[in-house]
Amino acid sequence: MSIIGDLRVLSLFSGIGAFEKALNNLNINYKLIAYSEFDKWASQSYSLIHNASEDLNLGDINKVNEKEIPDFELMTYGFPCQSFSVQGKKLGFDDPEKGNLFFESMRIAREKNPKYMIAENVKGLVGYDKGRTFKTILNTLDWLGYNNYHKVLNSANFDTPQSRERLFIVSIRKDVDKCLFKFSEGELTDKTVKHILEKSIKNREVTPSLRDYFNEQYYTSYKKQRRS
Repeated sequence: MSIIGDLRVLSLFSGIGAFEKALNNLNINYKLIAYSEFDKWASQSYSLIHNASEDLNLGDINKVNEKEIPDFELMTYGFPCQSFSVQGKKLGFDDPEKGNLFFESMRIAREKNPKYMIAENVKGLVGYDKGRTFKTILNTLDWLGYNNYHKVLNSANFDTPQSRERLFIVSIRKDVDKCLFKFSEGELTDKTVKHILEKSIKNREVTPSLRDYFNEQYYTSYKKQRRS
């Protein structure tokens, strides 16, 4: 998937912005046109981490007017997984609170017709309801005009000391897709938790290798609370 110039991005179910962090790590220049995050604490964290004004937060996706969103090329949408997770109630699309949020994403996609979309969810989504739910998702994306590539990836194969399997769906609009996209297989990391923790439990500071990833303004208030 070749990206030229600044990429305009809409982030849905943003959390603290994992997709955006990935774009930064890949040195992809992008412009955030808006994000949607229901939780106010996550929104505040997102704003600080990505130096983005909270005025860009569209809030509850159910209330977003898709016609008022500026144009963009990439939409990321890690829609909530609890409805499909083996640890959840497994209500799927019938979950009255979160089961419909995939379709809320597609409501926006249908109106804005971005070139690219990337979704992330639990691996259990693939086999949920004997695969019928996942088939509905892929059929919906196909109906909207996208070629779709999906794979369950394990974070342990991507330089992370944790085994965490997640499903990724990459959708490329059919008129721009050259059918060349392939997922990286990655390689099992040799990192373990000890690489990111201090050896002494008396020292609660992060290791020197991680300090560059922290900014004092993000955790000063927390440290003050611990001392009080």
